[in-house]
Amino acid sequence: MELKKYQQEVINDLTQFIEELDTTRHLSNAFSNFWESKGISVQSLEDDFLRPYDNSIKGVPRVTVKVPTAGGKTFIACNALKPIFDSFPLDKPQVVVWFVPSDTILKQTYKNLKDTSHPYRQKIDAHFNGNVKVYDKEALLFGQGFNPVEVKEQLSILVLSVQSFVETVRKGLPRAYRENENLAEFVSHFRDLKANLDNVDDTALIQVIAYLNPVIVIDESHNFEADLRIEMLNNINPSFIFDLTATPRNKSNIISFVDAIKLKKNNMVKLPVIVYNHQDTTEVLSSAIQMQKTLEAKAKTQEANGGKYIRPIVLFQAQPKTKDDNITFDKIKSSLMEIGIPESQIKIKTANKDEIKNLDLLSRDCEVRYIITVNALKEGWDCPFAYVLASLANKSSSIDVEQILGRVLRLPYVTKHKEDLLNYSYVFTSSNNFLDTLDKIILGLNKSGFSAKDYRVKEQQIESKIDTSTGKGSFEDLFGKEQEQPSTSNNDNDDTEVTINVDDVKQLTESEKGTSQLEDILKLAGDTNAEFEKKMEELEKEDNLIPTELKEKIKSFPIKEVFKEDANKEVIPTFHIKTAPSLIEPDNLIPLTKNLLLDGFELDKQNSDIDLTRTASKMASIDLAEGRKDEYVPEYKYVDNHVKEAFAEYLSTLTPEQKINQIAGRITKIIKKIDQIPEPQIIAYIKKIIENLNSDKIAEITNNEPFYAKIIKNRITELSNQHMEKQFDILLDKGTVLCQPSFKFSKKISPKNTLKGITKNLYIEEGEMNDFERQVINEVANLDSVVYWHRNLERGKGLLINGFVNHYPDFIVKMKNGKTILVETKGDHLDGSDSQQKLRLGEKWASKAGDNYRYFMVFKSDKLDGARTVAELIDILKDMK
Repeated sequence: MELKKYQQEVINDLTQFIEELDTTRHLSNAFSNFWESKGISVQSLEDDFLRPYDNSIKGVPRVTVKVPTAGGKTFIACNALKPIFDSFPLDKPQVVVWFVPSDTILKQTYKNLKDTSHPYRQKIDAHFNGNVKVYDKEALLFGQGFNPVEVKEQLSILVLSVQSFVETVRKGLPRAYRENENLAEFVSHFRDLKANLDNVDDTALIQVIAYLNPVIVIDESHNFEADLRIEMLNNINPSFIFDLTATPRNKSNIISFVDAIKLKKNNMVKLPVIVYNHQDTTEVLSSAIQMQKTLEAKAKTQEANGGKYIRPIVLFQAQPKTKDDNITFDKIKSSLMEIGIPESQIKIKTANKDEIKNLDLLSRDCEVRYIITVNALKEGWDCPFAYVLASLANKSSSIDVEQILGRVLRLPYVTKHKEDLLNYSYVFTSSNNFLDTLDKIILGLNKSGFSAKDYRVKEQQIESKIDTSTGKGSFEDLFGKEQEQPSTSNNDNDDTEVTINVDDVKQLTESEKGTSQLEDILKLAGDTNAEFEKKMEELEKEDNLIPTELKEKIKSFPIKEVFKEDANKEVIPTFHIKTAPSLIEPDNLIPLTKNLLLDGFELDKQNSDIDLTRTASKMASIDLAEGRKDEYVPEYKYVDNHVKEAFAEYLSTLTPEQKINQIAGRITKIIKKIDQIPEPQIIAYIKKIIENLNSDKIAEITNNEPFYAKIIKNRITELSNQHMEKQFDILLDKGTVLCQPSFKFSKKISPKNTLKGITKNLYIEEGEMNDFERQVINEVANLDSVVYWHRNLERGKGLLINGFVNHYPDFIVKMKNGKTILVETKGDHLDGSDSQQKLRLGEKWASKAGDNYRYFMVFKSDKLDGARTVAELIDILKDMK
């Protein structure tokens, strides 16, 4: 099981944040820089969730991923563990505390993570070489396979509920806080680690976990508002906290938003939700039964044509006098049987009566088509076959659908079905105040991570229910402004008990009115398909770096009308590479990436001469510069001296060859992955570097692994860059790499900051620039020969000259003679910069793009050979009329 594209984007976001943290070593700055790279300033953004970094857990990174229901939160978390642990010191114990919100989900998560054949566990095993063990609370308390030796050699995942660590007056001190002889071995083994809790025995489970400084994964973190207190999190002494939720709390540090439209595009959810309000319960029952039969008929047709088995299920939401009024549920079941539904197709699911507990609802042998439940199904239970939520509350009752709506959103088999009706979910109600019901449907969507844009309702039904005395129910309020969360009814009114007239239901179901009503619902569902498909296509073309949820809150600037026609015709060439031909495509071209130029690069055969002398003073200055600044510095980056001493003592017991193997392996893990260079090659290369060093130098490297890893990584990068440029030239000469039209201007741009005051700008406002850039483009823009100019955006947003380096030129200029000019500005010629590489690539691009394209690098003072001064550039451009 592999990550969906949007799930991979979440992992990419997490990795990027961690890289920012490695660079800045400051939580707040890393968070701000992360979002600024996407064109978003968290300092100025007016958003309920995305705000400046909240540092409630001092010195500990805590980030949140917003993923709607059915978005695959658990699988995302499984994939997140590797980049998190890769950022830690090598000797840190690999321990995860995986918090879940309920007993149902706890059992489910523990079972799945422990099962080596489950995709979740298989992914974790692949990332941690199979050295993984999963524990529940009982195994931990009794020390079953949980000991210091095991913990040091593996990834340990502790699947727990928050309640295990919450002190209560009623229950007394939880067992996790009590002295525990089964865990006594940890105390001596980790004697140098800081015990985190006062007045708690060192052998208590919570104290042992605190010793181990775990990563915390919080599934459905919005459920922990009360229990998961800051104090409780601090007690566990975490090194990193990773929250996953559909509805983040206000102080969440969100690093990734998964949009509902992405789930729809990846066939994860049944959207939109089709909502239809009936006159009474009789109509609700009739439509629900007919819809089930209609959907099942569609499913059978689809299966006969090669589709997969689906048996659509209706969830009847009853509202009895009391929460678990079994008499009411049994009455509904009897009524359904009188209507003609077989008893085997009807089940009751409540806290006190659970008839689906041991059923596999997805099995072909299962007959269930109708499930009767109450306001809230326990989290962790859902079924992709559930298509219809039908409320059986009387017209005057408050209809609390928000707790149950998420249970019908998951799409069977994660695939788009040929029968369109099987791609949506349905809600049937009967309410005098339909707007209140819609409020609660929106609230239910919000709780599942969706919005008012993700459902459809017949407009006449809204209009007929508007309360003119209060003005409530305007279309703007319904779809534009965020809905206030309505208060939940306690349903204490005796009149709320459902009444069903069996004869009326039978008569309506067989009448023209019933048929017409069903056709109305099916038309409403059908009309949404084109609209949703069109919306997905539009979003694909927009800037994917900015989450859909934030687009409306971020200023964007369109192309000026005067330039729109000309700019829409512009398609600028970029480099592509020919891949292996196929019968369908004899010349298959794909965009060139740096990694594709590493073919044939064998690191272990490269020159391994590196000057590792005279580094002590450099190390001292780096240590000083990277010392702790304030409370925003992540503490997990620092390794205690006793860990270094323990490793040095271990090395002394090894042979010279074993010692070199250990050091090479450790430095490789610090270096991590470099493009597509295999890890064995990196290890072999490092061995070549250190095998002839004396014992003193090896000891120095051992004590300063990160510093020497950086030196070696820089050398590897230098060698690989040389190979990529040489390979690029060869493939260019062969014609394997060539320039093809590909880049088009975006309809809108959203730069972080903008600049005004320079004429002929392509967009209403352009991105900010430094003084020299402004000087250059101002002189260029005022030439009569210039049609328009654009400040090129970076980080995947703008034009990339793709080759042996990734080069985003500063400006794109359109001339009256039809030529397109790329301009890169350099305030000063700095030794060690990549200016020379960019200039060489830019010139090669211009030579291959065609006669209508030019590239210029412009320097303020000391320029490279082949570059230009400002005066030289202006002299060239002024005659391009």
